Amino acid sequence: MIRRKVPFGRGPPKRAGWTPAIRQVGCSPTSSGVTNEQLREAAITVSRLGGEVLLKHFGQVRGVRAKESWASVVSEADLESERVILAWLTERFPEDGIVAEESGFRPGRSGRTWVVDPLDGTSNFIAGLPWFGVMVAALDGVVPVASAIHLPVDGVTYAAATGQGAWRGDRRVSVTAGTDLRKLLLGYSFDPALDEVEARRQGILLAGLARRVRNVRATNSMLDFVLTVDGRFGACLNHATRIWDIAAAVGLFEEAGGRMTHLDGSPIEFALTPAGMGRTFAVLGASRALHPVLVEAIRRETAA
Repeated sequence: MIRRKVPFGRGPPKRAGWTPAIRQVGCSPTSSGVTNEQLREAAITVSRLGGEVLLKHFGQVRGVRAKESWASVVSEADLESERVILAWLTERFPEDGIVAEESGFRPGRSGRTWVVDPLDGTSNFIAGLPWFGVMVAALDGVVPVASAIHLPVDGVTYAAATGQGAWRGDRRVSVTAGTDLRKLLLGYSFDPALDEVEARRQGILLAGLARRVRNVRATNSMLDFVLTVDGRFGACLNHATRIWDIAAAVGLFEEAGGRMTHLDGSPIEFALTPAGMGRTFAVLGASRALHPVLVEAIRRETAA
């Protein structure tokens, strides 16, 4: 596969009073002399390496087993992709920490941590659906400063670095400028809830939001995120994510002119601790104009 260097432009200056949707927890960002643009290029490269592994396995999946529940599975493809990605990162950034879905948290000494989802959308992948990809983010402290999400089947990579905008290949992307929910699609994802009350709550919220938007789509993967980042979806909501599912997406949303937060609009807090690795996030991603509208809609629907 021939790789070409992807050109990137400089993002717009932050507005006065603008604050990111991430709050720092547990440690402060540090600098190790590597630029955010270089980290972005590294994230692009390694996400594509993981994608090559996934394509090799796609359509002939082996070694599938359940993890914490019957709805959460892992395959040999997940494991091999993660091995390739972690080997590449460890060789080039030996002082950095790593958070990876299948192998857990390895603290570093540089103040920077790589967050890796080697195969997001495993159930889609196993079923032969093309809605899967690789997600890689570099955190300075606990703040995403570089991100890449690679879609292997399409051969497309979304990427961002702080202050440099969000990109789909060599084309800059942004969230929708639309503000009328009735003209926009909503990505809505959730895993089976083992608690019956929570399952009903999620179903009620889905029904309520479906009445407010043009239509609802669900891939239950990072595809919902990138389709919102480039303006094809108006917004996306996911009830069950972990840090590796959203770290790269948070960075992309910020650089695409949007926000990703908890459903109540509060900032997402990443904690690089064993407990933080197990935390589940219910997240909302949208433009800065639509975001408060949806937060209020969610509040009304869940209060009923």
